Formats: sequence, structure tokens, C-alpha cells
Amino acid sequence: MHKAICLETIFTDVPFEERFALSKHYGFAYVEFWTWQDKDVDKIRELCRVHNIQVVAFSGDQEFSLVDPKERADYIDFVEKSISVAKSLNCHSLVLHSNALDKNGVVVKPCDHISPSEKVENIIRILKALVPLAEQEDVVLLLEALNTKVDHPGYFLSHTEDAVKIVQAVDSSHVKVLYDLYHMQIMEGDIINTLTRFKDFIGHIHMADVPGRHEPGTGEVNFKNVIHALRAMGYKGIIGFELFPLRSSVEAVRAIQQL
Repeated sequence: MHKAICLETIFTDVPFEERFALSKHYGFAYVEFWTWQDKDVDKIRELCRVHNIQVVAFSGDQEFSLVDPKERADYIDFVEKSISVAKSLNCHSLVLHSNALDKNGVVVKPCDHISPSEKVENIIRILKALVPLAEQEDVVLLLEALNTKVDHPGYFLSHTEDAVKIVQAVDSSHVKVLYDLYHMQIMEGDIINTLTRFKDFIGHIHMADVPGRHEPGTGEVNFKNVIHALRAMGYKGIIGFELFPLRSSVEAVRAIQQL
């Protein structure tokens, strides 16, 4: 297992480009971020080289939704551009969402006029269309379920098993589930059993405590037990800490490193 931190939420008291050096200083060789269109990709590539840091994931979609058939062509086009950016950064994972989110995480269009079965069909159709390029470029597309109770009302994909069923239907080693512990603790709990049950379909994990989405030790989740379970089941992927420090970023990264 490797730990990564999200540069959108940690060390936010300094400009984005200064966060790479801080991440390395505090012992992290892997980082994530959200959107790429608002960033200097060439600068990020140089910062990764200078500080010997790897970008392990970022959002592959932004403006368009997987569930809306009217946006299918635009969605595919945008993800193809994101794959190209990922390759330029030596990044091998892109995070995908069922619905477009604005900069505050608000669902742009719930698409309530589309039935749940039609939404699932459209997600599968788009992911299958993206598989050939993802396999060719060796980029894994990570489908993320989010909570609808606190942060993302109107978001379609909100449970692990639903995401797994879609991944099974697509049937490619380059389409996996991103299991976000924070979101799924809110929606369904049963963290260790869920991770164990679906371990073969999970390609990436996000962590933050509940409630509040803060660092480990601030809420109800027993992170040491979860980490122990992941080691026992042989998980060798990335754990990305996508959290908002309750006190300071320095205290948050120290809590992460202690796990």
C-alpha cells in the first residue's frame, strides 16, 4: 500500500504549486488533485520531476455526466483529453463520477427525468466506449460512489455494490471502483466487510474520518483496524487521504503517517 494526499484539501494555506515540496518534506511520494483544466500541467510535471513525486490520480471528468445520453459524446471526448493529460504526467488513474459536479461539489444536473436503469445503461455504454483507449494507454478509470446525505444530494451512484455491478458489466481490468471510505461510511457503513467482499474490483481507496471529513482520529472510524484489514487481504494499491484538516495540515499529515 502507498499513501497519497490530496493537494486540493491539504496545505491549502500556500499556493497549489508549493504543495508539492511540502508533501515531499512530510514524507509523501504520491499526490492527487481534482481538476486539471484550471492548472498548469507542464508546471506540475516539472514539480513532480524536481521533488520526485508522482501524481497517482485526478478527476477525468468535470462538465459532463455519465448518466445523461445527450452528453455521451462530450463526456467521452473530455475523458479522452484527460487520458492524454494523465499520460503526460505519468499518472495511471482517472476518477470518474456519475454526475457532473461544480467546484463546490454540488451536482450540476441530477437528471431526474432519466430512469435509474437508463442511467446505469448509459454509464456502462460510455465506459465500454472508453475501454479501448484506457487499455491502450494503460490508464485505469475509477468509478466513484459518493454520499447523498451530506455532501452531494442528487448524485446517482451512491453505494459500493452498485458501482461494482457496473464495473462487472464493463468487464475490463482498466475499469475499477474507487472506494471512498468517508462517503461509504455515511451511506452504508460495514467498511471492512465491504472492502473484503469487493476487493477484486477496487482499484483505489480514499479516506477521511466521519463526521466532518477530517484526519484520522477526529471521528468514528477505526483507521488502524481498516488498514490492518487491507494489509491482511493483500491490498497493494493507493490510499488517498482526501480530507480537510480539522486543526492544521501539519497535524493532519502526521496523523496519516502514524497509521
